[in-house]
Amino acid sequence: MTRKNQGLLFGLASYIQWGFLSLFWKLLAGVSAYNTFSWRIVFTVVTMLVYALIANQTTRFKGELVGLWQDKKALLRMLLASFLIAANWLIYIYAVGHGQATQASLGYYIMPIVSILFALVFLRESLSRSMWAAVVLAFIGVLVLVANTGKLPMVSLGLALSFGFYGLIKKGVRLSSDVAMLVESGLLLPFVAIYLVFFSPEAFSSYSSMEMFLLAISGIVTAVPLLCFSEAVKRAPLNLIGFIQYLNPTIQLLVAILIFGETVSFGELKGFLFIWVAILVFVTGQILNLRKSS
Repeated sequence: MTRKNQGLLFGLASYIQWGFLSLFWKLLAGVSAYNTFSWRIVFTVVTMLVYALIANQTTRFKGELVGLWQDKKALLRMLLASFLIAANWLIYIYAVGHGQATQASLGYYIMPIVSILFALVFLRESLSRSMWAAVVLAFIGVLVLVANTGKLPMVSLGLALSFGFYGLIKKGVRLSSDVAMLVESGLLLPFVAIYLVFFSPEAFSSYSSMEMFLLAISGIVTAVPLLCFSEAVKRAPLNLIGFIQYLNPTIQLLVAILIFGETVSFGELKGFLFIWVAILVFVTGQILNLRKSS
């Protein structure tokens, strides 16, 4: 198997895992979103520390952490990124637990387009015609959703904007994915520890055995797909990995409708259609650019 094909398999593995992740969080619907999120942070820190020891990566981790501590601007960026990814995780856990997995899937559909828009506005990058068309169509889709439902799709926009700003803030910070995950969860650990010890209405021992087990493995569930993704981008070009990224929200949408029993109104469907067309235009433009460069 070629290195590129290995990368695509790792990419498929990561996006499929992320797509079915809503099933995992749905099992924890009986635990408050704040507590699920807080224990996720705790066990992610534990998981990454154990991973560093087992994989014999402690020297590399230590070197990257020392470098980050010496670069105060990068450290501040990582702190801001930690709060943004925290908001993203919390919104997603809340959405799945409160019957809004469909809205969550829409958020992941429009994330790449939001990232394109941020690159235009904040990084002054130029956009191709297909990218401009995708941004405009996605914006029209959001307007159609607002017009037909009478409200902004707050979950979708919250997920897309938080992750868009997260990517923007992290641009230029040179940390490997596993170290970045440890740093982000580690920076949040003091805040969630204070919440769990002094403010949480629930103790860990008050959960069922299944809930305690699921919370305990939430760090592994968080880490494994990201590690697969980091291996994917090492082996395959990022533009090829990008073509399969929509597998994640597609699986999420199917799970929301077929398993969770959520429904999509006709008005929402019209907004979704504009966004799906925007994605089609975006992907087609990427394919044409790839052929042209080849």
